[in-house]
Amino acid sequence: MKDIQQEVFTAYRKRTPASGAYHERARRSLAGGTTGNLRYFPPYPFYETGGRGARVTDLDGNEYIDCFLCNGPLLLGHNHPDVIAAIDRYSQTGPLVVNPPIIVDAAELVQETVPCAERVRFLNSGTESVIMAVRYARAYTGKDKIVKFYGHYHGQDDQFLAGLGPTADTFGAGIPGRITADTIHVGYGDFAALEKTIREHRDIAAVILDPAMHAGGLWGSSRDYLQALRELTTIHNIVLIFDEVITGFRLAPGGGQSYYGVTPDLATLGKAIAAGEKLAAVTGREEIMRVVDPLAPAGTPRVFQSGTANDGTAAIAASIGAINSYRDLDADSGYGHLFTIGEKLAAGIRQAFKKRNIPCHVNQFGPMLQIFLSAEKPAFENYIGLDPEVLSLFFLALINEGVILTLPTSGHIYLSFAHTHEDIDEIIRKVNLVLDKYDFSSLI
Repeated sequence: MKDIQQEVFTAYRKRTPASGAYHERARRSLAGGTTGNLRYFPPYPFYETGGRGARVTDLDGNEYIDCFLCNGPLLLGHNHPDVIAAIDRYSQTGPLVVNPPIIVDAAELVQETVPCAERVRFLNSGTESVIMAVRYARAYTGKDKIVKFYGHYHGQDDQFLAGLGPTADTFGAGIPGRITADTIHVGYGDFAALEKTIREHRDIAAVILDPAMHAGGLWGSSRDYLQALRELTTIHNIVLIFDEVITGFRLAPGGGQSYYGVTPDLATLGKAIAAGEKLAAVTGREEIMRVVDPLAPAGTPRVFQSGTANDGTAAIAASIGAINSYRDLDADSGYGHLFTIGEKLAAGIRQAFKKRNIPCHVNQFGPMLQIFLSAEKPAFENYIGLDPEVLSLFFLALINEGVILTLPTSGHIYLSFAHTHEDIDEIIRKVNLVLDKYDFSSLI
């Protein structure tokens, strides 16, 4: 392992000396030299200076095919002309004014596109949207407990940074145990366990889920299971929340709820909603969203929710450009292309590893992929504890060849509408090149 690691690290240092020097400077001001844990990877991270379409450039002038896309927001690729044009159109408004008229245009677009969106509230991040969706559900029902599934990630609020693996353990330090006391964890797909949990707890306000089960390995959902959840939560007056920060606009313009044909009570949106600008939203039934309506009838529970930059001009304008683009692409079979190149890349990666007798499983769901180096039966419980070290080294070796399949600390692979079949062919060629250059089979 050490020999291959040293060889890959040496090649990386030779390719990215400016980033190496910049990281030393960055560490003197930024904690860890970056703005997030995923952005750091050994021996040091590169620093990107710009991108266009499916390509991005680093501080050393190296160009890469980008399949990380800043962890997913850039579903249209870097610097999409429709998004940039929308931002430019409203540039004279200024970065922030109170209640800009375009906020209504954006909300109406979300209403027209997302099935559950009878009402919309814009916010700044996926984490914030989850916090608010859960607060709305608690206020509406008058109950406190939330059901969350193992392997589902719902942002960085303390109450949800638990159960990312097969136990209810918290993820990282600094989270008091009492914070997660009202979060109940259940195995995803185990309908009997969920029914039992609901029978035992009469104070469940909401069930929340990610239709992609993205953080747990991209295991997806089934329509039958989601429909059963819809019926069960309706019977017990429990709010069903789809966390569509990942699946929103990515599987269809209307997100996972459109893809599966199951409409939740509330949904959270983020990432792709503004194609890279900072924006998120809670959408859902008017009756529930009424808890933040100052004109709601007397007796309606009142939730406080506000935010200084919730209607930032650039972000709202970007969402208008992005959502209109998704709708146009959908009308022009763009989502078919997105799914096709996802399937093509997954098949190419599987074949490359199989050719070298390296056990490999690839989960692919639309334009999203995750790779597992294991001969075990594919399952969340079997794969969640796999050592990521070899895969991380593989991803760094690909970076040395001009392909950011994902960051070595992430494992999440995303494709955009900007990726072409030629890009996919090039990525597969580079995957084979890396596997020929380094004997990864000796590390498994």
